[in-house]
Amino acid sequence: MIEIILNPNGACGQAGKVWDRIEPQFVHSQKPYRVHISHGEDDITHLASTLSNQPCDIVVVGGDGSFNQAVNGIVDYEHVRMGLIPAGSGNDLVRGLGVDHDPSVLAETILKGNTVRKMDVGEVVYYDRCHETRREPVQQDGFVHHRFVISAGIGFDGQICHDAETSRYKKILNQIHMGRLIYLLTAIHTITSTERTRAWIKVDGKTMSYDRLLLCVVMNHPYEGGGFMFCPSADGNDGILDGCIANGLSQYDFFRIFPYALKGNHLKFQGVHPFSAHEVEITTEKPLWVHTDGETACCSNHIAVRLLKKIQMLL
Repeated sequence: MIEIILNPNGACGQAGKVWDRIEPQFVHSQKPYRVHISHGEDDITHLASTLSNQPCDIVVVGGDGSFNQAVNGIVDYEHVRMGLIPAGSGNDLVRGLGVDHDPSVLAETILKGNTVRKMDVGEVVYYDRCHETRREPVQQDGFVHHRFVISAGIGFDGQICHDAETSRYKKILNQIHMGRLIYLLTAIHTITSTERTRAWIKVDGKTMSYDRLLLCVVMNHPYEGGGFMFCPSADGNDGILDGCIANGLSQYDFFRIFPYALKGNHLKFQGVHPFSAHEVEITTEKPLWVHTDGETACCSNHIAVRLLKKIQMLL
């Protein structure tokens, strides 16, 4: 059975329009499927949790954020296969996987069921939280855990994600199919107000200190923020996280370096520090916004990022 999770209002109504376009392909395939209508992020997580109690294929029609919420609800990774029909503004997951962005092409691939790949799933552990915009359950160890498949970051990129999500311009840009522009516009605005902070980053047990941290992003795929290649060598199936630290950069440095990130050529500049790791622990002098796959739920000054397991993908 193919279980479709759809938020028809997602991406300013684009998700509903995409499903209307591709549903005839599911009808003509004569494969059994059911559509589950979601009305928000928490609902997506709950639906995925309920559906994944038994073997099934779960297909999310929506953006990277909707897919992230579904991944956080999966109960049994061994017997669940997942697919994504992209309808968001960023669509960094399908971009990172190197597959066709066309919903009709992806629907056909999913319906054939012949293309199955395994993909790493990461996890952020929040050792503290403040300025919460969304309450999440506390695990048995007393901390909140949140999974991601694309990237997780703290500092400037987390601030961008928070500001972009709450921007009044995002809906307008989505409606004219220029949603990814919101990340660039927000970055330009945010850099003028973002404070640098002292930070300590432990990479596979080795701690380094940074006096003016701008951001630390840990990535499972090369793209985030609508196509920026902060970690161009990241591979979602190699069992390793790739990271990028920006420290001591002025506003001038940002405007000089940031455009190079579109092609992943920013790593050559002073103040930009790439790394690879199995686990990263980040402590900052003050709380900063944290994102997972572009979604922000809180600020934190102490998190750990690691790989959790692999999930089967129908893409």
